[in-house]
Amino acid sequence: MDIISSQIILIKKIKSFLKKSEVKKIPVFKLGRFYFAPFSKSQGFAKIISEQNKLKGLVLNLEIFLKDIYRILFLGQFKIIKNSNKKNYKNIIVNWASSKDFDKNGNFKDKHFYTYSKNNSDIFWVLILIGDDIPNKIPDNIALILNEKKNFNLKFLWDAIKKSLKSNNGSSFLDQISYFTILANFVYKNIDQFIYKNTQKILMPYEGQPFQNAIFKKINNTNKKIKTIGFLHSFPIGLPLNLIKRDGAPKKIIVSSDSQFYCLKQFLGWKSNEIKILPSTRLRISKKVDMKNKVFLPIKFESSDKIIHNLNILSDKLDINLSNLQIKNHPSCIKSKKHIKLIKKIKYALASHNKKKIIKNLSIFIGATGSVVEALERNVYTIHICENPSLELYSKKLWKFIQVQRINNYIYKYDTIARNRLIKFGKNVNLYKKYLH
Repeated sequence: MDIISSQIILIKKIKSFLKKSEVKKIPVFKLGRFYFAPFSKSQGFAKIISEQNKLKGLVLNLEIFLKDIYRILFLGQFKIIKNSNKKNYKNIIVNWASSKDFDKNGNFKDKHFYTYSKNNSDIFWVLILIGDDIPNKIPDNIALILNEKKNFNLKFLWDAIKKSLKSNNGSSFLDQISYFTILANFVYKNIDQFIYKNTQKILMPYEGQPFQNAIFKKINNTNKKIKTIGFLHSFPIGLPLNLIKRDGAPKKIIVSSDSQFYCLKQFLGWKSNEIKILPSTRLRISKKVDMKNKVFLPIKFESSDKIIHNLNILSDKLDINLSNLQIKNHPSCIKSKKHIKLIKKIKYALASHNKKKIIKNLSIFIGATGSVVEALERNVYTIHICENPSLELYSKKLWKFIQVQRINNYIYKYDTIARNRLIKFGKNVNLYKKYLH
């Protein structure tokens, strides 16, 4: 079976799985097994792998189960920190944040919108805090959701056992020990306190994560007049199963290109009037963005040997020099030992590729990443090394405005059919305001 056919079949299978689960009244909006993102190891990802290979899916399910058990045993209590104020906010933005996103006064810089919380008195930010460092000050228009780290703790495990025994909605013990499910349950229970009488819209970067669907579901059930809006903050992966429309989806989704509109409408179950095209607030026209002459690593990869092997094949088949390429680790994996080892191996491999032919502005992207399309729109000579092509490859069938040249089963070169059809880069610094209108 060719890769494009396998992608279409996977979409149909996941759609069918979701539909059957919704008919059974299973709360698909908040369970980790319905998060189908290949860049995150969840039960949903294991389901995808099972559709490709039953044995690999079984092994991956076991790995995820053991990791979930370990994580839940050392999981602290979720907590909300906010100042008590009675101001009514028209707009709510939900986002992620880390300590580096705050200034000394606790003001938040939203990197997706290129704006500061202090400059938007009518917006209330609900921020999922990543890491343990809490800002010393928290302004009135910010609330933090964080997990207080604790030592060994049996509470969540015991709660998971009790919930699975009492469950009458089809959720299992495996569902209850998933971090994705636990976070979704917490925000579903507590999101009401952030909704005010004057609240008109709630907006968040959307990846189909359970906590996101749980928030939208609760808001839609509580007050149907509030507009729930998700937006794609970066270009989706080659096979974006995580963006298939399901229970808990926002009423409106903002995309940043004709290509994304086409994929969501034709394959992922969204209607035309539910999709709005606006230039990206995060991906902007800027001379400072340099994506040329680099090797970009993904958040997750499986085999360093396969990556090195295909780098060697790429150099030999195209007879090109790769020794001048800089290796760029993923920002989330700077301390990852696995990534650090891979970087050393790649450096050693690239040093030997000192052939005469040099391709200017060449960059190589590895694994599941939307950056490959961003680079393509920025006039980079773009090569994609896929570990699992059925999940990672960008095809003209799904994305319409992309041209694909196969080098081997794992290596592909991309070209654009027309400029600005894959991504519309943002220009205006106040563009984010249009996302709220």
